[in-house]
Amino acid sequence: MSIEVLAADERGSENVQRWAASGLPVPPSWRISREAVLALDGPGLTRRLRGLPRMFTGDRYWVLHQGAMNEGSQRESLVNLDSDEALAAALRSLFQRAEPPDQVVVQALPRQRAAGVLFTRHPLRQDLSHMVVEGVAEGDDRRQRLIFDDQGRLVYGGDNEPALDDLVGASRLLALGEQLRRRFERPQAGEWIFDGETLWLLQTLPVGSLPVPKEVWTRRAAPALFNQALTPLWYTLAGRWLKTEFWAPLAARQGWADLARVEPYRRQQSHLYTNSEFFRRLQGRHPGVADKVPPAWQPLEAVGESETPAAPPGPASRWRAGWELGRVERRLRRWRSPPLDRERAWRALMTLDRLGERLAREEGALAYLTVPDGLVHQRGPVPLAQLLGGSEQALLVAVLADDEAAIDASDLRPGADPVHAPLSEKPAQRQSLRHARRQFDSSAGAALSATVAPLLGQWRRARALRFQLGAHLRELLRRLAAVLVQEKLLAHPDDVFFLYFDELWELWMERRLPGSAAGEVLGQRKVRYLEDAHAGAPDWKMDRIGFGFGGGGRPSPVLRGAGLAPGRVTGPLRRLCSAWALNRLRPGDIVVVDQVDPSWVPWLAQAGGLVIAGRDPLNAAASLALACAIPAVWGVSDIMHSVVDGQMAELDGQAGALTVQGGELKVES
Repeated sequence: MSIEVLAADERGSENVQRWAASGLPVPPSWRISREAVLALDGPGLTRRLRGLPRMFTGDRYWVLHQGAMNEGSQRESLVNLDSDEALAAALRSLFQRAEPPDQVVVQALPRQRAAGVLFTRHPLRQDLSHMVVEGVAEGDDRRQRLIFDDQGRLVYGGDNEPALDDLVGASRLLALGEQLRRRFERPQAGEWIFDGETLWLLQTLPVGSLPVPKEVWTRRAAPALFNQALTPLWYTLAGRWLKTEFWAPLAARQGWADLARVEPYRRQQSHLYTNSEFFRRLQGRHPGVADKVPPAWQPLEAVGESETPAAPPGPASRWRAGWELGRVERRLRRWRSPPLDRERAWRALMTLDRLGERLAREEGALAYLTVPDGLVHQRGPVPLAQLLGGSEQALLVAVLADDEAAIDASDLRPGADPVHAPLSEKPAQRQSLRHARRQFDSSAGAALSATVAPLLGQWRRARALRFQLGAHLRELLRRLAAVLVQEKLLAHPDDVFFLYFDELWELWMERRLPGSAAGEVLGQRKVRYLEDAHAGAPDWKMDRIGFGFGGGGRPSPVLRGAGLAPGRVTGPLRRLCSAWALNRLRPGDIVVVDQVDPSWVPWLAQAGGLVIAGRDPLNAAASLALACAIPAVWGVSDIMHSVVDGQMAELDGQAGALTVQGGELKVES
């Protein structure tokens, strides 16, 4: 017969003992046996309870733990009782049942000002590491929700009064969330109450809705590599180059025998996704890949500490990479489109194919490994001059100077995919490229370390060669397509870009249109490609479920980010998912972007404001905002599927607030 104080004990039989021993804010707890209750009458039990150590200046209530809420559940049913008499009655009723428990746990708590649940990771979004807090304040039955990002910033909150973050204090909630993250390996849902001074934890359990995904594919694998919709031909070329010349040798060097036959790429919704399992294996040696695996795959602090991060490439490695890039550059410079007989034209295509393989070997290492590793500690955008190639910077200068002749003569293409035409061919994007009256400081941005600057130079060079290779492919493929149209094997020259590589071979070498590439099929591919290019695609595919991109089809609260460039502007929101949407940009638009190709910078210079989903220091939109003093906010995680294209909004970069129709959405600096 006992009423036992539950002291902190790492090996205690009750959860509350183990939680208290780890430093979690557990209220005073007792274990009460059935014999202790039934040995006393009602008044006697009340006196016994009242005689327990007085706490909270006598103004307390009781929480009774009654076992699992549902069969198989780990969550206990918590009953709040407002007096000693109520607890005594509840205990007698519980132990007088037909099949009573042997004992129960009770906790003493002060009068609560607020109560709720804290999720250490978003309970519905496996792609976000955000902490979510839900609860109600005293005297208000409306549920409130707070969302904090992985840097502890409040990125979403309601408009209730009093707000939970003001009443409880964001610092208290963040501290509890950090304690739970450190104490448990799996994401937790902790039930809490706040008494006006202390935030107490009643119980915590794993978030059952967040299993660790078995298969993960990411679209955000490398900046400006595959950042927009791809045509089938470019996908089968460029994806194969990187697979055979970068990922396969890397897997062999690392000894990943089980990944030797695993595909590193998959195309869905006209976007190329990379298998995150490759990045998962790289985490210990390459910290720059951390954002390329989902939160559930990112290691705890204690994991991987024995692995030494890879050293940055030394002078010899950089020289070798530069020599290889020089070889590719010289061969591309000497390349000439051949006479159009079947054999010589195909050999010319194979020459470009082999150059693509050589280039992929070097660009893969730069884009996936060395440059991201070098920028791990970079806090702000790199200077725009470090991102732009010669033609891109020349066109930006021409746009700022309103030099129409230079714009019309530009060979800039807004994507490496051969489907994209240079401005000199007057594509649709040319009509939206207007004069932007802005000052330009290409050096504005965060300072770079001595080891990163040369790597960025090689990254910029490799990227320029990829665009040059795409231009040569475009020239050759357009000539091949003209012959195929004349032979009535294709209906339109642009159809050649929507063939897969094996279909192109059959069409060109055997002069036979494969059934898989019939005219109706090619038409459907073109329509789907353009639809995907304008709508965008999910950032992640986890166990075949898409996360992180709703395509802008519904308005919802915008998650806050960090202020980047001051200034205030009002205008329509314009979501930009690919180069094909550039022709819709108008001067003064508030442009909403995720991944950005540096070739888009001349168009983005017209923006009245920029809202950027991530905080990638290589994001050309962020660098442009600083270079041209465009009001901007970045790190707005869910912005791409939280606004509707054309919605009017006001962006205040100084105050960090984005106000859209239907509510004000603030951005914390």
